[in-house]
Amino acid sequence: MAFSGLPTYRQILTNFATLLSGMSLARVMTAIALILVARQVGPGSYGQYVACFSLAKLTSVAFSWGLDGWLLWRGSAAARRTIALQSGVALAWKLILGVVWFLALYLLALTGWLNPATFPLSVLLITGLIVWADDLTNTVWSIFKSTLQNDVTFKIITSVQFVMLSVTVALLFANERNLVTFLWARLVVTAIGCSVAIYLLRRNVGVDFAGSAMLPIFRAATPFAASLVFSLIYERADVTIIGQFLGTQQAGLYGPAATIVTTLCLIPASAYAVMVPVFTRACAGPKARFAATLRLFLAVNAVLGICLAAGLVASAGWIMPRLYGTQYAEAGDVLAILSLVLGLRCVTFALGAAVVGAGLQARRLRAQALSAILNVVVNLIIVGAWGIRGVAWVYVFTELVLLIGYWLVLAPVRRRIAPGADQ
Repeated sequence: MAFSGLPTYRQILTNFATLLSGMSLARVMTAIALILVARQVGPGSYGQYVACFSLAKLTSVAFSWGLDGWLLWRGSAAARRTIALQSGVALAWKLILGVVWFLALYLLALTGWLNPATFPLSVLLITGLIVWADDLTNTVWSIFKSTLQNDVTFKIITSVQFVMLSVTVALLFANERNLVTFLWARLVVTAIGCSVAIYLLRRNVGVDFAGSAMLPIFRAATPFAASLVFSLIYERADVTIIGQFLGTQQAGLYGPAATIVTTLCLIPASAYAVMVPVFTRACAGPKARFAATLRLFLAVNAVLGICLAAGLVASAGWIMPRLYGTQYAEAGDVLAILSLVLGLRCVTFALGAAVVGAGLQARRLRAQALSAILNVVVNLIIVGAWGIRGVAWVYVFTELVLLIGYWLVLAPVRRRIAPGADQ
């Protein structure tokens, strides 16, 4: 199932190309489907969706518990029977904790703490179920990624998103304008995709279970859960804060710009998913190999980040009204600012893969915690006065803080692998 040693550059490039092409095609289809929905329902209703999705995603760590990140790391060096056991236990935890999370989400909606105009009960609950089903599918993705079976990942993600886009187009032809109808359709497709993904996992890898492994795996994944908490905060808190304090209209303008950046982030994200297992194996081998891999990966991602950010900054004002319609033209300025996040994220992902591969996940939490706390605190201070543009600049700032933090976390490793260090 897994490579016995460090994969060759050809194997790395093949898996990267397979994963990137699959994720690119899937993300493009997802983006098209969401653009069509946004144009059909308008900024107000679409703002409800992005706000509810951000809140559900932000709190989803309560059931996902960083298990996907842990599986991506551990599966790269595990035997098939061990991977099957880890898969079954991870899915069991997500199902059990997911029930508790969904009930808590329902009770939160009833408390009155949330702005009811921004977080309608029906939209929040359906979106929550979508996030839950999607996260179960992500577990399957992580297992196939860790064993570098990205051809299976390609089939799963592209098939599900093709069906999703087809259903969305069908609803548009039916002149459907109710956001809830689109969400129900998305939930059904996501649930079916999740079922198929688990079937493929059982057939290709296996799914086993042992009650005695539940607590050890839960404890082992805890550092990854903490990492996921901070990651979700600085990636999702902005939309949630905008929806709560500025309303659905502003959330509906900010959300599409953030979606475009998130879509393009799949390029460095694909490289990250391939390189975490590679760095994990490289760390166990000669130091020179780890150093060469790190330098090459950083250089490539830095150039990639500069090109992507520059291209998006130059075209931001043109992209928004043409993709989403003139009612979203104001979001062009926001997209131009968020383009800088894309450039920084390319380097952040490269450093993050090296950090996880070197076994420094616990130290990684310090950088993530600082970035997440700054994101929330600064956003709460400036959102009322600076609006969505100010929130976008805060995202850029906290991404830079995260990048610097990862670089500092890697300092001991960089010293060990530096030329002249003891081999």
